Amino acid sequence: MADAAVTEQERDAQRKYWLEHTPDKPTVETMMLDSKAADIDRLERPEVMALLGSVKGKRILELGAGIGRFTGELVRAGAAHVTALDFMEASIEENKRLNGHNPNVDFRVGDVTELRLPDASYDVVFTNWLLMYLGDKEVQALANSMLRWITPGGVIFFRESCFRQSGDKPRKGNPTHYRNPREYFRMFDAAAAEEPNNGGHARLELCFCKCVDTYVRLKRNQNQICWRWVKVVEPTVGASPSFRHFLDAQQYSEAGVAQYEAIYGDGYISCGGAAVTRDLAAKLELQAGQRVLDVGCGTGGSAYDISETYGVHVHGLDLSVNCLLAALERASTRSGDVTFEVADVATHSLPEASFDAVHCRDALLHVSDKAGVLARFASWLRPGGRLLITDYCTPSTHITSAMAQYVAGRKYSLLSAEQYGQAVAAAGFEEVEVKDLTDEFARHLQRELEGLHEQKDSFTARFGAEAFKAASDNWVSKLARAYAGQQRWVLITARKQL
Repeated sequence: MADAAVTEQERDAQRKYWLEHTPDKPTVETMMLDSKAADIDRLERPEVMALLGSVKGKRILELGAGIGRFTGELVRAGAAHVTALDFMEASIEENKRLNGHNPNVDFRVGDVTELRLPDASYDVVFTNWLLMYLGDKEVQALANSMLRWITPGGVIFFRESCFRQSGDKPRKGNPTHYRNPREYFRMFDAAAAEEPNNGGHARLELCFCKCVDTYVRLKRNQNQICWRWVKVVEPTVGASPSFRHFLDAQQYSEAGVAQYEAIYGDGYISCGGAAVTRDLAAKLELQAGQRVLDVGCGTGGSAYDISETYGVHVHGLDLSVNCLLAALERASTRSGDVTFEVADVATHSLPEASFDAVHCRDALLHVSDKAGVLARFASWLRPGGRLLITDYCTPSTHITSAMAQYVAGRKYSLLSAEQYGQAVAAAGFEEVEVKDLTDEFARHLQRELEGLHEQKDSFTARFGAEAFKAASDNWVSKLARAYAGQQRWVLITARKQL
């Protein structure tokens, strides 16, 4: 009964809020609650549709359809059928007025928390600014329902305002839930359904999570975030855990990320921190207005620093949710033109020839198919675009059992420096230079270890004595492997062929 009462209070607060902001004939301005609504709408609609991907021939459930900003776009993109639902009758009436001439759209007034639909009846569930108007338990229940409503291989796409209000229209009260994106990951990672007819257990696999570029460009606002998930059916629960979950549970747990930053500096989780990033970024010879892809951007220090120093746009890409969310959480304190995305570089797609430089620091050690990723880099770069990679490498000859054990424990996939250079050249790059910086790596490790011991009391107070010992032992072991020539640190620079 208590949950039902809370839900009714939530629904009542949201109804009052939208009755206040929805006139008899609602408009884009009243829906977006922003003085720049027309400009934002013109730019973001094609962006969001591109992120959604092809919907040709798909059955689409559009929840929170509103006045139809996306209903018509979905039809024009070739959707076989669109069910457009919103709980505000005035909004659906305006949607009908704009899009009612399409015979393959079914307009419905209803509350998503009360929606009941057959399993596997849609290929895509699409929402834009819906979940932030639901309570946590309502979102979790809806996530489970959406998983059931889509077919295996089907897509759930949603976009939400996170952290804080984005629209600048004054409001008397605001019941909107501006969640930390971590909460959406928690709820949709937990979504589950039994699928006896399809061979087992269904869950959602993340395709990507990213900022909406339009808001960054127009308002320096990284809080507009969208997710794309795909339905996966497995024979048993947890049959194939994702590498993303491995990273976020092990090396890049929330505590692990915070400990790395305590050693490397805020915003950094790789060798040398800010100073090394600045020295290496100079090699890209960036010019104001260019676009940089920062692969393995971690907690965002490199992306912000490069953007602010050179006046370039930086798109940060990382597979770790914990790292990326740490980057997003500090966005309000930085001025750079930076967007972020959680995605697997080994499988992700980006527009061809859309970047002037790729900056990749200590990230490809997690990737086994380096040839495939390097080919992606080449396709994403414009002719003449520059590539900069730092990475761990193995020696060309004997690998000790200690090094092999370390690599296996971290699920690393390493090449020798010679093999790396050959792979870069084979991917279509020229002017390939490979520099062994292991001696410099060891000097950085020594300084970082000394710095860790200088802050022993504060580190221990924050993370505990066991964490301090583990971090110290880790750095001592890395130093030993570096001095032995086993864990090598290599810089590779190259240029895409003209």
